[in-house]
Amino acid sequence: HFGPRPPHCAMRGLPWCWRLAAFLGLAVPPGDAEPCHGFEKEYSIVQFTQEDCRCCYDLDEFIQDNDFVYVLFYSVKGRLNIDINAKFEQLASEWKWSRIHFGRIDTDKDREMAKRWVEPHMVPTNVMYKFGRPVEVKPKDFEQIRDRYQGSPEGQKWLLTKYMGEDSEGSNLHYVAPLTTAKKCAKFIKANEIAVIGFFRRENDMHHKIFSQAVWKLYQEIDREDLGAGMASVTVQSVAKKQQAQLPSIVVYLDGKVVEDDGSFVSEKWTVEAVAGFVKQFLPLSVQDSSEEDDLGVGGQRSEL
Repeated sequence: HFGPRPPHCAMRGLPWCWRLAAFLGLAVPPGDAEPCHGFEKEYSIVQFTQEDCRCCYDLDEFIQDNDFVYVLFYSVKGRLNIDINAKFEQLASEWKWSRIHFGRIDTDKDREMAKRWVEPHMVPTNVMYKFGRPVEVKPKDFEQIRDRYQGSPEGQKWLLTKYMGEDSEGSNLHYVAPLTTAKKCAKFIKANEIAVIGFFRRENDMHHKIFSQAVWKLYQEIDREDLGAGMASVTVQSVAKKQQAQLPSIVVYLDGKVVEDDGSFVSEKWTVEAVAGFVKQFLPLSVQDSSEEDDLGVGGQRSEL
């Protein structure tokens, strides 16, 4: 019932792109999306349209300006479009603080803007754009999503990570890298001189979301590609147990070892400001000094790391 595989895009002058078939929109991956700039609390999805409105953009300009963009082409007609739109909203909400930008376009209202990428009969359709170009999805992976995952959340996550990610975890897609095994956790701690890891009971619980937003906030304030420390999260309890980490908590490692003095955040009061303030004090001074704000809500002193 997933329908035929989408046709090749060469007819539109594009080198390639396989569109994600409509069933992919039914899948909702867990995780942290880059929210609408300036209106982060209200919007997790931008609208591509020729009209002037809040969080509205030109599609072609947007995909050229942003590295990772995931777009839903939809119509307001039909149950399938409504269902997929609802799932897309849930997906964007759960990935709100990642490096992926989520957007959608009404192909009826903005037909001229959409027609370069999608034929009217192919709606609803999802398209991934990486570094300004549509991503080619191999036919065998359509079959994998359909047969192995049945369009499930894990299938959607697997596909986005495979095609947009630069490693098996898709760590380049997240400000907070997900660590799913004890081996990966140990490797991350060893690879980063300063490693900040949040340990949580499950993915997307309240504490995990606060940590993800706090790290995103630091990146926006400091406006640098690198905070000078590795940021990661663990939502697998067996991995947290091996690290002897309290749940929930944030633990700072320096040269592979836990920072003994105030190197753990186990507060009962989890807020974005408190978490950002805790993390910031362990960043290199050169990074701290480039922040526009000296105080994020916590009166901690700066570290000499």
